[in-house]
Amino acid sequence: MIFALAMNPCWDKTARIARFRLDAPNRIQAERTDVGGRGVDVARAAKELGGEAELIGFDFAGEPVKQAMEREHIASRLYPLPCDMRVRLNLRETDTGRTVEISEPGVTVRPDDLKAVLYGMLEAAVTGAWFVLSGSLPPGAPPDTYGRFCAAVQAWNCPVAVDCGGEALTEAVKAKPALLHTSVQEFCRLTGADPENETDALYACRRLCFQGVKRLCLAWGEKGAWLVSAKGAWACGAAKAEAGGSQRGGDAFLAALLIALSQGMADPEALRFASAAAALARAGAPLCRREIDALVPGLSACPLGG
Repeated sequence: MIFALAMNPCWDKTARIARFRLDAPNRIQAERTDVGGRGVDVARAAKELGGEAELIGFDFAGEPVKQAMEREHIASRLYPLPCDMRVRLNLRETDTGRTVEISEPGVTVRPDDLKAVLYGMLEAAVTGAWFVLSGSLPPGAPPDTYGRFCAAVQAWNCPVAVDCGGEALTEAVKAKPALLHTSVQEFCRLTGADPENETDALYACRRLCFQGVKRLCLAWGEKGAWLVSAKGAWACGAAKAEAGGSQRGGDAFLAALLIALSQGMADPEALRFASAAAALARAGAPLCRREIDALVPGLSACPLGG
């Protein structure tokens, strides 16, 4: 079971244009609007992969998040805020493949709003179930929100995966999450490691693991991903898939990794499985287990360091 936290969901609007021009009219070729956000996409990916998922977090005027989850047969535990949901606009150039993302900050939340979400998480806590705290925090939520939520849930023997950046990441690490998933750039800002020196980055990963973070997963972009624990470290290159313009790769990777670990896969196999799922998501393809299994044999998880 995966409980995904949706602290700052949004209307995810994707527009395609031939080439974006400043100070000139831009004609949209195609447009699509969905309910989105990091937690929503993690829950969706888990459901597509055949896992059980529930979304916990905020909803807004008209209950757009609840309605979207009901259509997709995903359970939800949502707390309404009396205002409109924020908008995230993705502009994709069909001529170049480049993407521009423009996001509204979101609705300002109060301490009582945060308590409602935390109580919902604790009500849902089932020993062994994963909780995913990912994405941006809404205005009004202090930087230590994920850290406090992580500590509270893990006290009930539920492992927590954290995927965020900035001050929220700095505070979350203090709670020693069971899994930390972030980009190499965010990780190096956190630890001071040199992103151009893999030995330095690996040493920083191991230092965090020995300080209490059970597993650490670094996304290296086109170079693939690392999975590091106190027991070992592995690197897996990015799987090749046809480009489809989707930005769901990171959320699909995290959902697939947690499902693989929950099913008892060893870390190297879980890393390969997650990398294959991320490739399908980046291509805009459904997360079909048959397609993932077809990609896995072409991937290798190699030990890092000595």
